[in-house]
Amino acid sequence: MSGSWEDTLIKSRQVISSGAYDKLFSDNYFIFDLIKLLYSESTDERIKLELLVLIEEFSQEAGVQTANVDQIVQSLLDVCHQLTKRGRQFNVTCQILTTLTTILILYDQQDTDVCQSVVQTLLATISNGVNVTENRLLHSTACQCLTQLEEDSPGLLWREKDSLIKLMRQERTSVYEDYVMLVTKVLQHGFSATDGIWTKGKEVDRVVPLDPAEYRQIISQIMDNTSLFTQGGLWHIVLDLVNIVQNYHEISATVSVVNIVLNYHEISATIFKPMMLHYMSTFDTALLHLVVFIQSEFEMEVLTDVEEKQLQNRLLAGLNHPSLIPAQQLFYCHWIECLSHVTLLNPDVSVGICDDQHQVLFPSVFDPIDCQLAKLGLLNFCFPSLVKEDNGKAAAMLLAGVGYLHKLVWHTGSPRAAKALFRALFSMYRRHCSKSFSQDINRFLRGLISGFPFFIPQALDFIESLREMTPDSPVYLEILRLLHHQVISTPQQQAAQHCYFYLQVLKRASLQTEIPPQGTVRFLSYLAENSLSIDEGSWRLGTSILVVCQNILVCHGTRNLYTDIGDLLFYLMVNYRDTDIKDKARFYYMLITSSTDEKICMIIQPTTDSHLFHQEAISNLLPNNKARGHSSVVDLEKSIFHLEKLKVQAEFFWNNDYKDTDDGKIGDLKTYYQTLNKYRTVLKTVHRISLAESGPKGVLALCIYFEDDSSYQPVKEVRFPRINKEALYKFDLDIIPLIPLPTKKMTRCEFVDGDQTFRCRVSDLDIAKEDLFFPLPVEITSPADKERDFQTLWDWLAEDVKQEGSTCLESVMTVQKPMANFLSSVKPCLRTCQVSQGADFVKYGVFLPPNKHLLISVTSQNDYVIMKLITDFYQSLLFIRQLI
Repeated sequence: MSGSWEDTLIKSRQVISSGAYDKLFSDNYFIFDLIKLLYSESTDERIKLELLVLIEEFSQEAGVQTANVDQIVQSLLDVCHQLTKRGRQFNVTCQILTTLTTILILYDQQDTDVCQSVVQTLLATISNGVNVTENRLLHSTACQCLTQLEEDSPGLLWREKDSLIKLMRQERTSVYEDYVMLVTKVLQHGFSATDGIWTKGKEVDRVVPLDPAEYRQIISQIMDNTSLFTQGGLWHIVLDLVNIVQNYHEISATVSVVNIVLNYHEISATIFKPMMLHYMSTFDTALLHLVVFIQSEFEMEVLTDVEEKQLQNRLLAGLNHPSLIPAQQLFYCHWIECLSHVTLLNPDVSVGICDDQHQVLFPSVFDPIDCQLAKLGLLNFCFPSLVKEDNGKAAAMLLAGVGYLHKLVWHTGSPRAAKALFRALFSMYRRHCSKSFSQDINRFLRGLISGFPFFIPQALDFIESLREMTPDSPVYLEILRLLHHQVISTPQQQAAQHCYFYLQVLKRASLQTEIPPQGTVRFLSYLAENSLSIDEGSWRLGTSILVVCQNILVCHGTRNLYTDIGDLLFYLMVNYRDTDIKDKARFYYMLITSSTDEKICMIIQPTTDSHLFHQEAISNLLPNNKARGHSSVVDLEKSIFHLEKLKVQAEFFWNNDYKDTDDGKIGDLKTYYQTLNKYRTVLKTVHRISLAESGPKGVLALCIYFEDDSSYQPVKEVRFPRINKEALYKFDLDIIPLIPLPTKKMTRCEFVDGDQTFRCRVSDLDIAKEDLFFPLPVEITSPADKERDFQTLWDWLAEDVKQEGSTCLESVMTVQKPMANFLSSVKPCLRTCQVSQGADFVKYGVFLPPNKHLLISVTSQNDYVIMKLITDFYQSLLFIRQLI
């Protein structure tokens, strides 16, 4: 019998590790074979636990038939009853109960007779031996299983509430918390659930006690023992009690349904007050959060005004407490905001904090960025709208709070800090819309943009948000005019370096008739005339210049700009490097020379970042391009192609970028590496693609493209004008490794079928570790001698290991195989790298492209072998176990 369960266990582990667990359960009898092992007394307890976890985790995903669920549950129940009678293997019994509960929920069996059998077994378990310490684990597991069943099927245990309450009152061990969680869950569902939930499959009477004071007594008893609960248990219990208190008034409506006349007595929320006062001084985040939660749920019902003020002061004191981590400080900020009910949309409501406590909310230089932003948000909420403020004192206080954040941006250039600064300024202006704010925002932006032009996109997004929020305010135009003036006044060297950021400002400014365009045209002329030195006359630069020209033609006309913009367009159409830009410039030049301004406005429209502006040239709008939006592309969930790798072969080519300066002799490791640099290693791979049986008969314009990988040079896309189902299509790929690491490049393809373009994934381009093992390519000694080359390279690497900062590494490992078995188990990729072999030794010299090595010396020692390894690429040691 021992061999049987061992074989089953080994098979299960192997199949699951390969991800093919569905194959295990495809045999309907396999799960019963597992259960049969649970009956056996000879099966080890640890093995039984593993088998039960296997059933629990994988049975539903593997598609076990629902028709077998009853039999599975009954069999597991039978095993549970046998173990309970013997009073042994409590761990296995607990796992059986957990597995039964999981199966019932996964297969939606709560309304079946088999579920009632499990429930009765669980109820009998928790009723048997109350306060017996030996059964605590079993009782705790049974209570948690019942709680989970009740959570998934509200009302399932309502009939048993009286007996559960009795058991809860009798329990004195650590399992008391589990009993309380079960009782509160049952009561919460009984008081808060709708009537329809009680008729799920069959009628369940909703029995209401004649004395509601009994339930007040139960809740009071639970709240008197909160010190016995863990944090997680306390949260679950209090959440259920809060729902009970909030929904207790529904009892009166339910009572009328069952025709019982009662006097209605509401349960007061003050039952939570002792616990809240007790935990108000704690630094435990979870417990303090519980206090804030109850206060937000029962505002003005639990704490007095004085106690609420104490809670607020407690939270304020925690904002700058040195023992709290930033995450806890963020919680404190969030709690203060929630308890105050303040929002940006309601500028008249403010946080009720005394003026002398505002200093607490000022960020310190040591606060992380997130904490500074949260504190500034609270400080912003301390003041009602400042639109009508005369002296500007409050506005100055708010802006002073931004000081540290502004200094952080100015001295570090951190994009994250800059975004936080813009968010803080936006929230302040949105709430207060003060004129002094717009002046200070201008000052902030002027300094940031002058020092860090790469913040221009964030600045433009910021002012665009301000315009959307306050369309009648002049702040957008004021800031944009300031940015425009700063851009056209930029020194030429800086303008060339950050031209794409500056062009974004000019693009927005050219849409505003209030901003004169003459300076813009001069700036564009400089960029056009120096386009070769700025960005090699790229299509992107030319398109960005023409977009601004287009906006100027539409929004400003040509009356005052005819000569300037005409010269610019003429220069572009004659001298610019890109043909597409020449054609567009010729088109615009034709417009200004032959059409009126009104006619021009009818032909072209203004362009912004989000309207009619493509980020790539027309010639680049091919299926593998990432700039979409020109036509709809349908993504297929299932691939209709088969892609397979047929062959991998390494070839070495002379590196044309290398300048040969040595005399060809290799005398040390440095010159050896220099010799390697003369060559370029290319993995020549052959692949085959074909249409699947479920695919169409043929497709057009197939493009296969591969995801970039930092360990390899980008792989060029592959194109086929047409693919037919009957044919197989081979293609070659040149893969150039930069780091010798295996990878799987995500591979996608796009194709046309009819009038529609489709996209789908195909098999990943797999570069396995076996594809990266090659014999040593360079001869070190002359005449050629592989053994001497191997030993010489080993000595060089061993010497380098001793140097400080060396990337070389030595290692030793043993393999519990005789030499003969070892040699037969070596993978072919390593066998091809064999340098020499004797009766009790073998050596392998592995070249890992583009310039790394792994040298292996194996010696025989009786019934095992010792492998000595040295490498200049330590990650290669991870592959060894998989190659022998």
